[in-house]
Amino acid sequence: MAGWGLSRIGRDRSANMAAMTALMMPVLIGAAGLTSDTIQWALVRRALQRQVDSAALAGAYALTQNQNVADTVTADLAKNSNFALSGTPTIENGPTQGPFAGDSSVVRVRISSTVRLPFTGPFMGSGMVISAEATAGLRQDGDYCILALDPTTSLAITNSGNTTVNANCGMHANSAGEPAVNGTGSAVITASPVSAVGNVDNRNNTFAAGTVFQPYSVAQRDPFASLPTPNIAQSPNNGDVRSNQSRNLTPGTYRGMDIQGTATLAPGTYFIDGRSQGNNQNKNLGFNVGSQGVVTGTGVTIVLTMSNPPASGTSNLVAGMNINAGARINLTSPTSGTYRGILFYQDRRANTLGETVVVNGNAQSTLQGAIYIPRNELRFNGTAGMTINCLQMIGYRMTFSGNSTINNVCPANSGASAIKGNTVRLLG
Repeated sequence: MAGWGLSRIGRDRSANMAAMTALMMPVLIGAAGLTSDTIQWALVRRALQRQVDSAALAGAYALTQNQNVADTVTADLAKNSNFALSGTPTIENGPTQGPFAGDSSVVRVRISSTVRLPFTGPFMGSGMVISAEATAGLRQDGDYCILALDPTTSLAITNSGNTTVNANCGMHANSAGEPAVNGTGSAVITASPVSAVGNVDNRNNTFAAGTVFQPYSVAQRDPFASLPTPNIAQSPNNGDVRSNQSRNLTPGTYRGMDIQGTATLAPGTYFIDGRSQGNNQNKNLGFNVGSQGVVTGTGVTIVLTMSNPPASGTSNLVAGMNINAGARINLTSPTSGTYRGILFYQDRRANTLGETVVVNGNAQSTLQGAIYIPRNELRFNGTAGMTINCLQMIGYRMTFSGNSTINNVCPANSGASAIKGNTVRLLG
């Protein structure tokens, strides 16, 4: 009897285990299914996040190159697509919500995909909507006073000969050249950071010890891209000043300024019409200051432009500029108005690299403001002792020679300031 009882208990236990297993099987299958769905959801979510992160970064990079943000983001989403998106992606330059709402330097992208998960899919009918969102934007990184806008693969900033440039600020080239920035000969360059879309060549050790190099950086935006295109009528005003002559000039449109004597400029904007020179090959006579010339003015902007421009494209008739060695230039830019902080501005309708704009200076010269030459090479030949504590130079290409100490400590409310460098980052 005892053996029979033990046998019966064993059979009862087996039956109970079978019953329990049968009861638990749906739970086990459900747990396994949910685990599988969770893993699948996480994989899809991760893929969508990578896609939207890349798209937001692409949109922010488009901002640095003045490209269409929505088109760039859309193209990047298509390039990195692993799952069909449901609905139209949200693409905002200046988000409408969140911590960066209204910030035009930020791009927000949100995407969704409807996924049918293997276990829960049959019960959910239309599938599960999985969403991902990212924001990327421009954040300031470094102060620059020298910027070359050339977007090609050429050498954009050249420090040549025995030049000494002591810039208490940074220099940047938008060129992807190898190199885009260099120093040659016995040049001694103190500037930091030194950055470029391409590479920076310091094989000659021309850059001072401690210089921060940032090759292969993001392109920097043109800080004056929003300046209006000049629109002037041809003018009979003659701005020439002969040797041993002194003239007081007032704002307006001039058919040229060839200053060999002393010119005092009243505050305001001076438009120099290159077209009035006809086909004169020496285009630098647009605004020319001879070696004995003296030019003084406060709150002054000189705009190198032309009357009756072509309907489209560029022209070789935009006025040029040449400031000769020995000339004494004492000019400060306006503190308000359209040309706030701008000392010289050459019309962006000038032919690309049509001519070189030359600025020489001596120990008795003072320049405060920005020299903006977006389509041509700007050649700067400074002299030790020249007062350029608040000077920004933006050219298509830049060449430095001479001996210059360039600071970017601008007086309060001067209208001039260092160019804030941008870097692209994911913000959320």
